[in-house]
Amino acid sequence: MRQRPVESGDHGSAREHRQASLLELTTTLGSDRARADALDAALQIVTRELQAARGALFVRSPDGDAWALLASRGLPPGASTTLGSPPPRDDFVALGPGDEAHERHGLVLLALIRRRGRPIAVLGLGPREGGRPYGPDEHGFLRSVTACAAAPLENDLLREELRRVHRQLSAKAFELHSLSDVSRDLAGDFAEEAIRSVVVTSVMGHFLVSRCALYLFGPRGLTLAHARGLRREGEGAPIPPDGARAALEGLPGPVAVGALAEGPLRRRLMEARLVLAVPLVAGGRAEGVLAIGERASGKPFSDEDRAVALTLARQALGALEAARLRRIRDQKERQDRELQTAREIQTSLLPRRPPEVPGFEVAAASRPCYEVGGDYYDWILLGGGRLALVVADVAGKGTPASLLMASVHASVQALAGAAAPAPLVERLNRFLFANTQASRFVTLFYAELDWASRRLVYVNAGHVPPFRVAPDGTASRLTEGGPALGLLAGASYEVGEVRIEPGDVIAMVTDGVTEATSPDERELGDDRVREVLRRQSGASAAAVLGGLVAEVDGWVGALGCADDLTALVLVAR
Repeated sequence: MRQRPVESGDHGSAREHRQASLLELTTTLGSDRARADALDAALQIVTRELQAARGALFVRSPDGDAWALLASRGLPPGASTTLGSPPPRDDFVALGPGDEAHERHGLVLLALIRRRGRPIAVLGLGPREGGRPYGPDEHGFLRSVTACAAAPLENDLLREELRRVHRQLSAKAFELHSLSDVSRDLAGDFAEEAIRSVVVTSVMGHFLVSRCALYLFGPRGLTLAHARGLRREGEGAPIPPDGARAALEGLPGPVAVGALAEGPLRRRLMEARLVLAVPLVAGGRAEGVLAIGERASGKPFSDEDRAVALTLARQALGALEAARLRRIRDQKERQDRELQTAREIQTSLLPRRPPEVPGFEVAAASRPCYEVGGDYYDWILLGGGRLALVVADVAGKGTPASLLMASVHASVQALAGAAAPAPLVERLNRFLFANTQASRFVTLFYAELDWASRRLVYVNAGHVPPFRVAPDGTASRLTEGGPALGLLAGASYEVGEVRIEPGDVIAMVTDGVTEATSPDERELGDDRVREVLRRQSGASAAAVLGGLVAEVDGWVGALGCADDLTALVLVAR
């Protein structure tokens, strides 16, 4: 700012009149009048006493970087509301052409108002009547004016600062209450759709906007999850995830939609007349975007508003993740209950107690690798002193295999005794081939024991050949039969027949026994099964079965099962 000394003129002294003006000024500034009225009246007193054409009072803004117009009299139309130039360093600075305050406000003199040595305001005056300069007498009066005004102005500025802080605190309290309400609402045991609705509604209520939309990434890309106030312009085909994710993950926080990178996301939001994009990012990965429309008041979103919007978005993301985990947990619990029911049903299909057969003992066990399995064993008392024995293994494990196993169980129960072993197995094969997928098949060993003649007639349909071990340790396998059930529509099956002597042990097992795998990835194998049966020679059927299962458990160790395990043991006495 260009400065020049002030010329003093000989205007005489009106000491008493100016003292009265100072008293009036002090009374006015200390009155209970409204702030604007008091300052306007005080400025009128000063300009009247000095016969100045105009006057203006500028005060320091809270950040100290600007000087705002607080009161004025007689300024030119359209005069700026800020000082427009640095405040004076001296008590008085005369202005002329080229000075901003002179050009913008028509002022010729600036008087600095200090409080405790700190500048707090600037009093600006226009030219005096007749073009008279401001001389020593006027400077003396202005020193008294600035001294009288300093304390009231400082108090007024402090009150205004307190009001501003109070407004900020009130706004913060409102934000905290809003966030607390939203947190409480989101903490409820809501479904994901309810959470989306709460978030969108809360945003609209807090910012007083007429439209808001929540977009989330799904299997097909970024899709509209929930919206209010939108018509069809915010919908459309899913936005490919790659470009949309890159656009959102690169954002520092909430941004104007127009600041987004050019692409489908920006076009979609602009078509929907949404103006603020709040990225939903977790662990550096974008999960969606909360898009907000214009405020009804037209007021722009401040930094504080953006911070609140980001907090709401994070709350939404956390609540949605919690809801997703709850849904997964509920599904898991429901599946566990269903599997438990299925296991109970499957267990009920197995025989409850060993059959009483003269000259023979029977024992069996089946243990699914998962909750339910595809292994099956059964014994069925037939007429004429015969007993049907069945062991089967459905390809696969778990629920699908258990369902097919139940079908095989029902079919065997219906056909056993109604046809000879070979025709029975052929009918089973045709049924399974016609009613199961190509990848589904069943291995089955079906035998009928005539306990009076000790003859065992059997058909092996692709199953692990049962082991027959004589008391002297001689071992053989029961192999006659044909392919697994369900593979070939017209398959035929051969019938095998053996006579069972006293002391013979026949063990019908599934591949969960022979292929049981050790931690070092070795299979138990046929030879070890035979050795277990030889060691159990002379033992009861239950003891032989227990020894066989114990051998498998010891072999697999902590690794646990890899397949269902089923064994049926027949011991001749």
